[in-house]
Amino acid sequence: MKKLLIFSVVLVGLHLPAWGQDDQVAIKNLLYNETVGFFKRDKAKWADCWAHTPYISFAANLYGGDFTLIKGWDNMEKQFRNQFKTGRPADQVTVKNANYTIHQNGNMAFVWYDQTLLDSHGKTDSKESRVVEKIGGKWKIIHVTALTNLSQLTQSANNP
Repeated sequence: MKKLLIFSVVLVGLHLPAWGQDDQVAIKNLLYNETVGFFKRDKAKWADCWAHTPYISFAANLYGGDFTLIKGWDNMEKQFRNQFKTGRPADQVTVKNANYTIHQNGNMAFVWYDQTLLDSHGKTDSKESRVVEKIGGKWKIIHVTALTNLSQLTQSANNP
């Protein structure tokens, strides 16, 4: 019995680091899929990446320097509804995410990463952060901060 217990502890111990790696891969895939779903106008794919709760939030400076803050899934879905209904063809987009920092604590994780988009607007580099929560065994986005056009913002701040 003692040998079985020791064997079980060793076996479980060998797999614990892999579970964390699986979560990190799942989180990276989630973030990639959310961006691709948005630009490809695949509402189902995009929406599946989000927690459909009143406590989600989205904060970003967008093309042209506008800033937006959205709170709650209902408001989020409403705000972006027209993006998915447009008759324009979906953007051909290449998404490259890199330099991840993932801090996971149980069913929550905080992520920082760099994103480069190549789409109809050209090349856009951004600093991204996400808070994700594991809900029903699947990672979902609950908060976004997206900072784009950082060089333009820095130049504006230095030259009032």
